[in-house]
Amino acid sequence: MKILIIKLNKIGDVLLISPLFSNLKAHYGEECIIDILVNDGTQGAISREHLRKIHCLRRPKNPWQKLQAEISLLYAVKREKYDMVIGLGSGERTAFLSFWSGAKIRVGYPPHSFWSKSIYNLRLPYKGGQHTIEYNLEALRALGIPILSKCVCANIALDCEKLKNLPQYFVHLHLFSSWFFKCIEDSFCAKIIDFITQTYQLPCILTTSNDPRESEKLQHILQLTKSKPIVFNGNLSLGEVSLLNSKALAFIGVDTGVMHLSAANNTPTFAFFGPTSPMTWGPWDNDLQDSTYLARNGIQSMGKHCVYQEPLPCVPCDRDGCNGSKKSDCLLGKLDENLALKTLQDFLTPLMPTN
Repeated sequence: MKILIIKLNKIGDVLLISPLFSNLKAHYGEECIIDILVNDGTQGAISREHLRKIHCLRRPKNPWQKLQAEISLLYAVKREKYDMVIGLGSGERTAFLSFWSGAKIRVGYPPHSFWSKSIYNLRLPYKGGQHTIEYNLEALRALGIPILSKCVCANIALDCEKLKNLPQYFVHLHLFSSWFFKCIEDSFCAKIIDFITQTYQLPCILTTSNDPRESEKLQHILQLTKSKPIVFNGNLSLGEVSLLNSKALAFIGVDTGVMHLSAANNTPTFAFFGPTSPMTWGPWDNDLQDSTYLARNGIQSMGKHCVYQEPLPCVPCDRDGCNGSKKSDCLLGKLDENLALKTLQDFLTPLMPTN
């Protein structure tokens, strides 16, 4: 069996398709071939243990280069002669690529456009209120494939010279998202760093992507801190960030791909949520089989992981900020910093080394 899985989304979305791989291998046998097709830039997050090949959709700014990249991808997919394609997204591009593959078995979420509704010969149902892990696993349920594991597997770099001299104990913080409406106030980020450093006498290590906006936000946070955290400002690959995270006592961040990376590494993860729903996106505990994010909002846990979210009537709204501002009041002015720090302390204290 030769299978292509398509997921054209961001890092966290791509990482959360990994439970399919081991289940497909268990069902079809180790000789089963699994390839994936993802957006370029997301492939570094995912473990290649069960994968043969990763196709990447590249989108250069130059129109001619973009056309060349798309034609090259189409040929690459067609050449493989896949038996099955699983489209984990309701977009038209995913539907077209599923059809273009020539696979006889096409499983996916049909788009709303009339021309693509009949592309999948096994259509997946839209079910609201479930975790993204379960959303992705609907493909296996539709195929009658037993779900033996729901573990998320992240890529971890084997080695990294830049990480040679890490402290023995530290807390990893990634307080940034490409969607800035998911971010907390810079001044509160600084308070968190100082609180951890002063309370536990442990260093904080901050990471960012190579997005200049994140670097700018980082510099502002550092101006507000009294302590001096260790900083990796966009100079680590996703695999290297994963390696760093795997050595941390705990992770603190917002709803972003690195949060899912941390949970996949089984590092205790504390995440601030705003307009998005933990029921859909909460950090997944690999030791559990079912989500325990059951409330609409508030402070919730799944195993070793914790989500802090204000219990406001408008939360979660699934919008990109309040009134089109690209800023979320529930993560800024309406966030109860004292309660958040107390909740964070309750989370961190049991994790601290006893010596």
